[in-house]
Amino acid sequence: MKRSHVLAVSVLALLSGTAVVANAATAPDAGTSRGGPAAGPVRHSVSADAAWCAQQGGKAETRVPYFTSTGNKITPLGGEREMCLFTAGDGSQIMIGADTLAADKPTLAALAYVRKPNGPSSPGNPSIAYCQGINGTAMFGNRPTDGGGWGPKNLKDPSKAMSACMFADGSVIDAWGLKYHKGGVIRGADLTKKFRATIPTM
Repeated sequence: MKRSHVLAVSVLALLSGTAVVANAATAPDAGTSRGGPAAGPVRHSVSADAAWCAQQGGKAETRVPYFTSTGNKITPLGGEREMCLFTAGDGSQIMIGADTLAADKPTLAALAYVRKPNGPSSPGNPSIAYCQGINGTAMFGNRPTDGGGWGPKNLKDPSKAMSACMFADGSVIDAWGLKYHKGGVIRGADLTKKFRATIPTM
């Protein structure tokens, strides 16, 4: 193709918003400062964990941790996590780490959900007590007024932060969803058959 034709095609492509990718065998110095990579729209790919979440009927969301204390105080913390949220027709929800749901092998959170181990009850927050009783943690401090959870970015209402039980292998699941499931109540969705890995029941 003549140089003038290549230039004309490139101009038309830019005007129409499409990218022209030259044949790698004929493109001069592709990837270098002379040739450079082909221009085009930036595409955000869906992670494999988010894709598995969606396949199971959930919605993948990026959530960040928040520290909460007495009143309406809420402090965003560092880090973020891709969570998978399931919402039932009655409005109940359950949240689980997208990587926990899509893991190729069983995780401690998945085992806790499927096996329903016995844990202590507490006059305080029963979901936190149950989580701690099966060797997880959902605590954001060591005082009774310390609290926290995971929510969307720029969250202002501390009551919307969902507590999550995290285990030693890094797997995480909704603390209330775990506690309710132990008592035979399904919130959001029954995750038993939604894990990618086969979870042994014994």
